[in-house]
Amino acid sequence: MQLDQITFTRFIAALTVVFFHYGQSVFPANVPFLFENVTAGPIAVGYFYVLSGFIMAIAYYQADADKRGSFNKKKYWVARFARIYPVYLLALLIIAAAKFKSLGQDWETLPLHLSLLQSWIPGYPITLNTPGWSLSVEAFFYLCFPFLLAWMYKRGIKSLTVLAVILWLLTQIILLVQLNSNAYAPKSLLHDFIYYNPLMHLNQFVLGLVCGVYLKSKKDNISSDTKNGFWLLASFGLMFLLIWARPHLEILLGVKLAFTNGLLAPIFLAIIIFLAKYKGAISKLFSLPLLILLGEASYSLYILQKPIHGIYDKIVVPRIPLSDTLHFYIFLILLITLSILSFKYFETPMRKLINKRFS
Repeated sequence: MQLDQITFTRFIAALTVVFFHYGQSVFPANVPFLFENVTAGPIAVGYFYVLSGFIMAIAYYQADADKRGSFNKKKYWVARFARIYPVYLLALLIIAAAKFKSLGQDWETLPLHLSLLQSWIPGYPITLNTPGWSLSVEAFFYLCFPFLLAWMYKRGIKSLTVLAVILWLLTQIILLVQLNSNAYAPKSLLHDFIYYNPLMHLNQFVLGLVCGVYLKSKKDNISSDTKNGFWLLASFGLMFLLIWARPHLEILLGVKLAFTNGLLAPIFLAIIIFLAKYKGAISKLFSLPLLILLGEASYSLYILQKPIHGIYDKIVVPRIPLSDTLHFYIFLILLITLSILSFKYFETPMRKLINKRFS
């Protein structure tokens, strides 16, 4: 099983988040047929959650029962903290400094963000550094993971699979009912609950975890790379088609739909599985060192996009008269460059330092 080529998909997903926030009016987002997919940032966050559960399973699940007692919760939590918090804190402090004068009006906002609790409280998930809400959700997953793993060891993978399916179904029912209720309104407290609360995203992480366990514990049952390649392309195509078709489906069905809370998780899992098993042209392309580096820097790109855009918008835009498209792509190149530097010279050294000091 190969994972290098999956790394680059994180960059593609993070890029759609950047287009969603800042590039909806520029090419290729301004092409009607491509708009929904290029700006599918909120859906891409769900992909991160599914991939996170999958990677946790690949990294920590032990098929050998004799080795299962070796899991160290403290070491795991320290490693996860070291992975996400330094860059998260850097971005948060930049935003907090820019909004220093207004922080006193809602004194609890900064502590909630510092403690990664903002997504639990409606009204606070997308205050300060907007993308940080998803790290609040991810932190909850990391807290749950050792207990989910222990439960699976005790009760079996079938039990965890049943839990994943129940969570997935309940989430979709709650989301569909509440999204189409009279009580729902954009940016309301109900909106914050159904879109940002960690419990509304847990199904995606658990589905990824289950899939990773199955893949790690079973022998390869797909007969050829040709079939892997076919199903990989079919999964990508189906995902593209469904995301493109969502507005049309809403008109046809007469209901609001949201793909942000795991509805597309089965397709994400198919893409991850077939990409992990595939050794053809797409795999070789995604395994190029530069693309792997972009994938590794995708977390910094994701979490630093708002502070870097804020600085660019305040310093560069008023001084250099360019079109919106040129400004966006100059910002994007700057963001990618700074993200790579952050990964190499801040994120990675800090992760090693924290792990060494506290593990």
